[in-house]
Parts: sequence; C-alpha cells; structure tokens
Amino acid sequence: MGNKRIVVIFPGANYSADCPLLYYAGFKFELRGYEKISISYDNFLKQDKSFEECLCDIKNSVLSQLHNSNLPKYDDIVFVSKSIGTVVAGWVEEELCIKVRHIFLTPIEETLPYIKYGKGIAAVIAGTEDKQLDADVLKEHCKKENIYLKQIQGVGHRLEVWGDMDRNIEILREVVAIY
Repeated sequence: MGNKRIVVIFPGANYSADCPLLYYAGFKFELRGYEKISISYDNFLKQDKSFEECLCDIKNSVLSQLHNSNLPKYDDIVFVSKSIGTVVAGWVEEELCIKVRHIFLTPIEETLPYIKYGKGIAAVIAGTEDKQLDADVLKEHCKKENIYLKQIQGVGHRLEVWGDMDRNIEILREVVAIY
C-alpha cells in the first residue's frame, strides 16, 4: 500500500484556510496526491479570555479535529501553518509524537521553541515588517537553528502590500514556489 500522504492546514487568527497563501498550499499538495485537512478554530479567539486560555482551547479543538485522521498511518505528513497556527502545528507534532515536515508562515514569538534544528522544518517565511515577531529576532533564531528562512522585504504579517495587487501576486507566486 504505502506512500500515504497528507497535508494539514493550520490557519491564522484572521487568516482562514481559504485565504490565498493557505488555499494555494492545500491546492498544490492536493495536486501532488496528498489528502488535505483544513483546521478550524471556530470562535475560540473571539472569546473574552486571555491569549493563553484561547490557545489552550484551540489546541484541544485541533486534537479533536485530528482524532479520526490517524496521522501516524501516513508516510508523509506536511503541516502548513500561519501565525497562531504555527504554534498549534508545532505543539501538535510534539503532542502526537509524529514526524512532520513544516512550512511556517509568519510565525509568532510563541512559535520559536518549535523552530528547532532537526524538526523537519522545510521553510519559515515571514515579512521584514511583521509586527508580531521582530524580523531580526526571527532571522537570528533561524540562523542559530540552521533553518531555511525566506524573508520578504517590505511586507508585514499578512505577507501583502496594501493596494499593490501586482506585488501581492508576485509574493504569492514566490511563496507558493517554496511549497
């Protein structure tokens, strides 16, 4: 049988799996024969709770969403994650004790403990103007851990330039090529 492959899409707080970077990640992997699961956080981030409490609720929800997928049966597991999803994806890999290849899009500070040498991280992609995680901090961390980092000049957390459709399509093309 063998060669069962799956991609799991972990969205950001305000960046769903249907937004361009994640939509095309799932689409590209599906074209390669991967099964796809898109995670949803429901309304956990809209609750009147602390970030840590929301994150705990999200982690529990994600485990429940992945419960029937039996990830260990797959020969190749890819997690494509964005923003808060990068924290959740890193945590899920450790919680389920599975071997995963990660593509981290715009990680946040809480993701840094999961961005480690030897963890199967294919790429970390972020903008140089990201307000969620200082570009220099991320660059130094990835350098120290020997992790491939693609920093896109002049863009923030959404990896977009407001009002410049041509540049946004270029960025999307650049990022999708890495997948």
